[in-house]
Amino acid sequence: MANRIVKVIDLVPGRSVQLPSIENETLGNGQFWSDNVCAQEPIVIRHAVRDWPALRKWGTPGYLEALTDREVGVSDAFNASPTGLWYQNLPKLNLDQAISRLRNAGPDETHAIRSLPIPPEWKPDLGHYDFLDAKRDQPPRVYAQDRLFIYRNASTEWHYHTTDETLTTQLLGTKRISMFKLSSEDWQAYAVPIKSNLHHMDDGARFFPADRALTKFEATLEPGDVLYIPPFWWHGVDPADTDFGITLAHCFRTPLNRIGSLSDPAVKDVIRAQQSVMLAFRMRAFVALGSLSRLVTS
Repeated sequence: MANRIVKVIDLVPGRSVQLPSIENETLGNGQFWSDNVCAQEPIVIRHAVRDWPALRKWGTPGYLEALTDREVGVSDAFNASPTGLWYQNLPKLNLDQAISRLRNAGPDETHAIRSLPIPPEWKPDLGHYDFLDAKRDQPPRVYAQDRLFIYRNASTEWHYHTTDETLTTQLLGTKRISMFKLSSEDWQAYAVPIKSNLHHMDDGARFFPADRALTKFEATLEPGDVLYIPPFWWHGVDPADTDFGITLAHCFRTPLNRIGSLSDPAVKDVIRAQQSVMLAFRMRAFVALGSLSRLVTS
């Protein structure tokens, strides 16, 4: 069988530097909120959920399969887009059969069960985040609060979130993450080729500027690690092994005074992408409200 594994991180050229990280035990009360959420600075929090039962139980063959009975779509390709109707037309399997397929897949096979709401039977094996005050863990505006990504060799394409804060929690397997934030000067040079999938061409590097060094912040997430992803930070994800893996994405509401400004190229891109004049107007109004909130609280 030909190797069908697609890795996405290195398809976008740039200078790799280490993502900042901190041990969970050293995070002071309120430090995560002030230093990272308010500043919109990504960080890896090591061993943040190492006491969650899922880390001990979910890798055992047969355990998750015995806890659920529902249908899911299973892809045999990398996650080419975080959104899209294509995923609604995937072949359906019972979740226990799908998980068994992923556990038993060969090291050169790619499979993904993406954006799965947490089955109620699985929730007792998950806990809370010590570094995130429960009062600030408010329901997100756009994204689902919790989504599971169950995979074998499946990368996730480069993308960014327009709103809501994300905690990417690694439960099984290891993942390599890469992130960058584009300025107005860099937007056309990098966002346009990525959105056009030019980086997947054999000579994709030639579509990016040769004289501009993009800084890519990178880290490897081990089971129990958590990565904080702020809005408008581009990120791509590759498995760092060929094992059966599970990632939890937990989202919470972006503080109003941290909503992006109309001068941000990503915000402009989101507004331009709105097919409805009314939706574009609402997006502008929402961003303007965030800007006003910053003025009032500054």
